[in-house]
This record gives sequence, C-alpha cells and structure tokens, in this order.
Amino acid sequence: MLPENIHTGISILENDNAQINLVRWMHQCELMKRYYQAEVAFVVQQTDLGFEVIVSSINDTRKYLSGTLYSEKIELFTRLSNSQPDGINIDLTAQSNWQLPDDLTDTSNILSRPILWPDGTIFGCLCVLNPASDDTANVNSFMLEPFQILLQQDLALLCQSQRIESLSMRDRETGMLNHYGFIMMAPRQLNLGRRFGAHAGILFFELYPDPVLLPVIEDKHIRLLGTIIQDTIRTADIAAHYNKTQFVVLVFVDSERDLAHIGVRVEKLLKQQNDRLSLDSGHAFFSPESSAKLAPMLEKAKGQLKSQQSPVDDSIKTNAQTPAAIVRN
Repeated sequence: MLPENIHTGISILENDNAQINLVRWMHQCELMKRYYQAEVAFVVQQTDLGFEVIVSSINDTRKYLSGTLYSEKIELFTRLSNSQPDGINIDLTAQSNWQLPDDLTDTSNILSRPILWPDGTIFGCLCVLNPASDDTANVNSFMLEPFQILLQQDLALLCQSQRIESLSMRDRETGMLNHYGFIMMAPRQLNLGRRFGAHAGILFFELYPDPVLLPVIEDKHIRLLGTIIQDTIRTADIAAHYNKTQFVVLVFVDSERDLAHIGVRVEKLLKQQNDRLSLDSGHAFFSPESSAKLAPMLEKAKGQLKSQQSPVDDSIKTNAQTPAAIVRN
C-alpha cells in the first residue's frame, strides 16, 4: 500500500519532492528522443484532472510542455497507461476512429511504456512520438526499459521517504513532537513520574479563529500557539502538535486545579499576542495512585473540546442546565 500522504491523483508538479529529480527525467527524455530519432519524448501522469505532461524533451513546436493537460477521456493515453510492462507500439494512421487531442493530429506513431507506483497503481506512461522509420527503432521498445525503471525507482523512493516522514516523531511545522512522538514518549514519562509520586494531567488545546475578525487559521498562528505552550510548560512536561489545530501536553502538577490554571495562562498569553484567535481546552488528571492508561485519559481530555461535542450532547447539556437556571431565578 502507498503511504497515506501520497495522493496518486495529484500531479507531482504540485509538490516539492526532493526525491523526484525532474531535471534528470528531462535529460532522459532527451536521450530517448535522440536514440529513436523521434519528434519528442515525454512523461505523462494520470491525475484527477486528466493526463498531465510532467517533463518532455526539447522541441520547437511548443507542445507537450510541463503542465500541459489532456482530457481524461482520451482513449489513447488510457490505453498506453494500461498496457503491458514491456510497452506498446501504436500506428495512429490505422486508428482513424480514435479521438486525439490537437497536439497529436500530426503524429503517425507512438512508442510507449507504462509507469506504475510501487503498489502497482497506474502512474502514467512514457511516450516517444514518431520514432525513425528504421524497423528496429520503430518496433523495439527495449531501450525505454531503463528509463521506465528509473521513473518507477524514483516513485518508490518518494513513497519510502513519505513513510519515514510519517513515522518521524517531530512535527515539521512547529519543531515539537507530533502525534506519533507523543504516543511514543508520554507513557514512558508518565510511568517515571508515578514512581516519584507525581500528579500528572493531560491538557488538550484547540485553536480556532474569530469568524468575523479572522476567517481561517494560518501556519503562523499554529507556530505562535506552539511557542506559547513550550514557553509555559516545565522541562519534565511533554508537548506535541497533535493535529492541524490541536496541541496536547502531559504536565506534572501539584494538584488538579493547576491544570485549569495552565489553560488560563496559555489562553491569556495567546490573547496578548493575537486577540483575533480563540482557544478551547480540555483536561484529564492522574493521581500518583491511578492505574489509568494514557490512551483513555487522552480521549477524555480531547472529548471535552467543543469541536468533539455532537449537537445531541450540546442539547442534553442545555436541557440539564435549564432547571438549575429556573431555581436561581
């Protein structure tokens, strides 16, 4: 299976992938063009928007440039991408009933090999247009195989890098632990604190904008809250960027009421830095004698956030408060 952060329908041109050397891909296209004495050679990716040219050899026609998009309904590219691994050679002059894009109206022959993601999912195809009339060059796609292998190895390297990054314990955006890092580190720290009779708690913070003054949360707002949390907690505490707008902290305190004080302090500091941001929080407490595991306490603290409350829960809370309000009145 591919890593969760690999989306095959998104063009690789939209991401800054250090593992994909597009300059090398372009040089390989140029080599294939020269070897087959062809008009042009290029790599096509099958995306959600259609078939997109990723790289191509140099040509004077200004066609097949990087980013050129062809309709997903074009039967030709669908057939090329779904062909057998050893490739296909198509004489377009014998395919009069095919619908072709304008760029290919003068093309008489296409030599191609498919390109696959590591799990066998179709990436696209490698195309050589109008190779020379020499029989060997015209029919044999053997020399496309090294380029095909190179492309698929680069895609495999990209997937491997994404897997490693997803398992990393550090969040790239804030420099803090990420969700995985917190799950790995916090239980160990909690058990160590219990040995010394320390009280501990889980604090969840969620950042959300004022819909009037600030429509969306930006990366700089996330970094701001992360900095405030790290400056507020002590050395023995563990903080992590849990997901896009949420942070979680394992803190060691003297009593349960200290958890609320920490929440108020973080919220006050945030308002001082940016009064257009709002903060929600939830907490769970561990006494030294508690045998509660981290996971259920984590869910308990997270469940107190407004974003985790269902409309049914809110209505129940409102109805439960109504009799008390009546008594006060």
